[in-house]
Amino acid sequence: MGIVSIIATGGTIASLARAEDGDVVASRSGEDLISDVESPASIEVVDFANMGSYAFTFQTLYDLALEVNKKIADPSVSGIVITHGTDTMEETAFFLSMVCTPAKPIVLTGAQLTAKDHGSDGTRNLTEAIRIANTAEAAKWGPVIVFSGFIYCAREVVKADTHALEGFASPGWGPVGRVDGEDVIVARSLRAYKQLPLKELRPVLSIRLSLGMTGEEIIRMAEPYEGIVLEAYGRGNAHPSVAGAIKALIADNKPVVLASRCYKGAVKGVYGDGGARDLERAGVWMSGDLDALKARLLLSLILANDLRGEEGKRYIEDRAKP
Repeated sequence: MGIVSIIATGGTIASLARAEDGDVVASRSGEDLISDVESPASIEVVDFANMGSYAFTFQTLYDLALEVNKKIADPSVSGIVITHGTDTMEETAFFLSMVCTPAKPIVLTGAQLTAKDHGSDGTRNLTEAIRIANTAEAAKWGPVIVFSGFIYCAREVVKADTHALEGFASPGWGPVGRVDGEDVIVARSLRAYKQLPLKELRPVLSIRLSLGMTGEEIIRMAEPYEGIVLEAYGRGNAHPSVAGAIKALIADNKPVVLASRCYKGAVKGVYGDGGARDLERAGVWMSGDLDALKARLLLSLILANDLRGEEGKRYIEDRAKP
């Protein structure tokens, strides 16, 4: 095997409490992170950034994808590990799955506890991530999150707990596999998805419906954006006035993607009188069980590639299928 490239971006795994005020901030370098790691793999370190992932922007994602693609093209590199804050790790993993060819393992990991906290999990998570990145078979999975001994698919994974060590989950599907010491246990296969060229993302609004929200509110909120993801109730239902708002937005060349507030199950045209059947008739693109956070990134990338109408809808429908 070749070199495993560690791309350090910050996050809790790289954080310590400041002496002057106790604030936990990203401050450790990539070299610091690997100092306690025992691995048979050859390792190189790239200090890409040092921030909490809550500070990431679309530009950060774009620049990180450029770095990952550079490592994929480097024949001396056999696998890539990205150390990352847990807050938006699921979104970064999904974005990379859309724009990075799965020619080499791409693994994201981090920590829920800092290195100085009792029972810190960072070194274990990083060690296991390197083990996966050094496993050629992992390339066909696309980007994965390795955390607390489990391997999660980028399409399905969510941060499920604010502070517990087992911070991630794949609701409705479960992990792809797990790491058990030297062994990598794979529970199920993953399907391949269509990819898109890397482009700078376009502004897309994600709106999470709550009781009483109407189409008028959605029109007001959507005004500055090029596309909208509607995180609707249950199977994809909304107030009866929302269907008219969707028609108006689509007539203004602003695509609307329909997702669900539920963390399990898919949107589907079942209900009328404002339900998903009406929204489907109004022209929404259905996201299946893909959550709104990821649907927003997907729609943004579709718009960046100037895909509209049926062509854009096909990309949404491809990712809507698990």
